[in-house]
Amino acid sequence: MLFVLWNVMAPVLVCTAIGFFWGRSSVPYAAEFVSRKVMNIGAPCLVISTISQAEISGQGFAQVALAASLIFIGTAALAVLVIRYSGGEVRSLLSAVVFPNNGNMGLPLCLFAFGEEGLALALAFFLVQMTALMTGGVALMSRADTGLKAMLKALFIIVALWLLGSGATLPTWIDSTVALLAGFTIPLMLITLGVSLSNLATTGWWRSIGFSALRIGGGLAFAWIAVSLLGLTGTAKNVVLLQSIMPAAVFSYLLALKFDRDPNAVAGIVVASTVMALLAVPLLLVLLL
Repeated sequence: MLFVLWNVMAPVLVCTAIGFFWGRSSVPYAAEFVSRKVMNIGAPCLVISTISQAEISGQGFAQVALAASLIFIGTAALAVLVIRYSGGEVRSLLSAVVFPNNGNMGLPLCLFAFGEEGLALALAFFLVQMTALMTGGVALMSRADTGLKAMLKALFIIVALWLLGSGATLPTWIDSTVALLAGFTIPLMLITLGVSLSNLATTGWWRSIGFSALRIGGGLAFAWIAVSLLGLTGTAKNVVLLQSIMPAAVFSYLLALKFDRDPNAVAGIVVASTVMALLAVPLLLVLLL
């Protein structure tokens, strides 16, 4: 079991460590440039490529997406109460507590733990998370409706859902091109995560630990409720549970920095929840595998 667990965790840890030590070195890393290429090119291609190759049902994809929605709604309601009770600012901290790092960390783990089917289902979770973060999360922090512009970038979802529902296949040259572009996404996500973690300045560790426990523990609690209500089993259930305990999304820190929404507090949640997830993920994988 330990060998299987190491096979799942090692690629994620190695790639993240490369980014961390790169960030600590004197060699520049164009994190913003890489992030834009990953989100605008790599991630859409990864979605289309994975769904076109994976053998999953449209119902399974939709069930995972619905479970993700229920988890985010439940976690958000609880987080608002906790943040207000603790005297924190909801606009600054809510995104960090609610939205997990389903991209940089969740997708690779689901791929290595549950194979191509796991990655395809994890993408359903990721699509819901990114749509909510890029719309509601951005609007929450910016006081503007700028998040609606990001919805235009989600048009590729239509292509992915068409492939999923119709069983159609892409022409060979398009399929090969999309697969090639998708290939750089996960490694660059993990390396960029490591670079980001190496450069975060944090404050208020005890408070950060408390909100991190809410991010991981609250996510897992609502995930158990969601899989029970929807009757999810097998890989779909495992993916929902694993994605729910991912640490706070690094993108939440980037938004806090951009809109000056207490970035140090958000950075503390990102770092503390990442460390906490490194302990929680192996324990959950032992149960799931």
